[in-house]
Amino acid sequence: MRFLSKKLISLLLVSALLMSVFAGGISAQAAGADNSAELAQALLPPNSGSGNPVIVVPGIGMSSVALFDEEGNKIPNEGTFPDEWNVLNLDTAPLMDNLWKIIPKALLSLIFQRDMGLSNAVREYMPGIFRYAQHDLNGKSIENVQAIERKYPLSEYDEDAKRGFYNMMPMEKYVPAIGEDRIYCFNFPPFCNTYDQAAKLNEFIQVVKEQTGAEKVNLVPLSLGSTVTNAYLDEYADRNDVAKVVRIVGASDGSDVFADLVAQNLSENSAQLFYRDFFPQLIKGYGGYLVNIAVRILPKKVLNNVIDAAFDVIRYDFFVNTPSMWAIIPADRYEELADTYLSGPEYEVIRAQTDKYYAYQSNLQENIDRHIQDGIQFYNICGYGFNFGHGWNDYQYFQFFRCADDVNSDGIIQLTSTGMGAYSAAPGTTLPDGYVQQNTCCTNPDHNHISPDRVVDASTCYLPEQTWFFSGQHHECANNDVIVRLACILMAGDTITSVHSDPDFPQFNGSRYTKRIVKDLLPRCIEAQGRTDLSAADMAELNAAVDEANAMLDSTVADDAQCNAVEARLRNILVKIGVLEPPAQPETYEIIPEAAAKTVSDLLWDKFGPAGFSEIAKTELIKTIAVLIKLVEMF
Repeated sequence: MRFLSKKLISLLLVSALLMSVFAGGISAQAAGADNSAELAQALLPPNSGSGNPVIVVPGIGMSSVALFDEEGNKIPNEGTFPDEWNVLNLDTAPLMDNLWKIIPKALLSLIFQRDMGLSNAVREYMPGIFRYAQHDLNGKSIENVQAIERKYPLSEYDEDAKRGFYNMMPMEKYVPAIGEDRIYCFNFPPFCNTYDQAAKLNEFIQVVKEQTGAEKVNLVPLSLGSTVTNAYLDEYADRNDVAKVVRIVGASDGSDVFADLVAQNLSENSAQLFYRDFFPQLIKGYGGYLVNIAVRILPKKVLNNVIDAAFDVIRYDFFVNTPSMWAIIPADRYEELADTYLSGPEYEVIRAQTDKYYAYQSNLQENIDRHIQDGIQFYNICGYGFNFGHGWNDYQYFQFFRCADDVNSDGIIQLTSTGMGAYSAAPGTTLPDGYVQQNTCCTNPDHNHISPDRVVDASTCYLPEQTWFFSGQHHECANNDVIVRLACILMAGDTITSVHSDPDFPQFNGSRYTKRIVKDLLPRCIEAQGRTDLSAADMAELNAAVDEANAMLDSTVADDAQCNAVEARLRNILVKIGVLEPPAQPETYEIIPEAAAKTVSDLLWDKFGPAGFSEIAKTELIKTIAVLIKLVEMF
């Protein structure tokens, strides 16, 4: 039964991981900001611009992709998104055209509680769904899916494209310190050939150098963008085209959660999460508890067959032939998985490509040291403090994997990857009493690289003097305006060269989510300051709330509790003066169904664990017969 529930969870999570924006890197809504050069100079250090053009290498889901013909022209496709898309574009035609074959098999399986051809239907029709993400045995896109390239600066983007860039990197306030004409974005498909994209990045850099007249560029990889950057540095670093690399929550050594997904390595409490705790997190009200009840509709044997079929499709028709998926397997997990899935002679070409990436990845520290000796500057920004899956809906699927039990992460990528070797205690714990920093990479006895919360030892990371850590920070770090400002200073110039350069940006900081304040609440309050119908007391509170918000935004001390208090104060005064409606209280007719559904869901778990209804009925029938037999024996 436990095996069944783990496999069922894995199947759903594979789909969830692929569909979520891996989830999304640091994407966020752009903050409303003044684009004036004066504001930029006020927020960034004087003379911070170094002149090097900036190339952002985005994370998964941040680039628009499309189908192209052999002449390089974008053409329509038959997927859910016929023009362009970001992560997955599913072709549901094979499934929909054959529903008349599939539905009877599903109904018969439900009626007879046996696999009446349902798993065979999955094997037959599921592969076509992923056609626009599939690769051949050479690791090439079968359908010729490519990114929408923009080989020109941000200043030449149309309004929609520019808005999309600032949604990904909300840095409008700081752009004048660099110049929109010197900011570029290298787009690439999320499912791709990593070294092919590295070659395209090299070509892109040559275009940027020619357009700007610069000798070198600064690369800013986000999340998955670090894998393409790794491959680029492996192949082209000796061309001396890169001055600086600023990694922001970079998957420098992949993600444990993806390796666990491929290996079906699930958390010890994954069954309880699936049957009791998970769906109510995603679906508010009674709906989540009803799903808990509904998932018991099939017995384990049927689900085993269906899930085995689905995993075969996902592994061999989607994952195995896609080099970019292998690039997010951590180095210490690669060989075992590669030997399992790439051992056949038909995978010789792909195995050579993935082995090449692994060779660079597994020697990342030595390679970074070599690049530094060749003149490249490296900087890292990362978050920590969470189990995998902590956060919004895009992340919560990851709670089910083994790494979520005790690996410190930003919800998507472990700190050892984003922090390049940084050691940390498990989430919710601290380093042991008496622990002293290991000084693996920092040998200066005057440097303290233990975080104030005694969770992180930064002396073990490859770049202890150039890595910044934000406690309690999700992977979606663009919502933290302090991180955005620090990243812009690093990419703009050389006023900060280490964690010791500026006391406003210490090595360890906190987190804050300022999106709602900057985008919505503060502008509404500022607008309300022009009203003449407010009482003196309300106007005084409004002014005080605005002043407190601005003071916080001027500060570089990221404090989540302070930010929440500022947001609450802004919201409260807006409610008080009638700009916002007060939060709605749940009605009785909403509370009672939720409580009833939760009670049934919890009782099913407590009494039967991960069992289907037919199995529950069979178990109860056996128990009833046993009781009747005992009664007969008594008489």
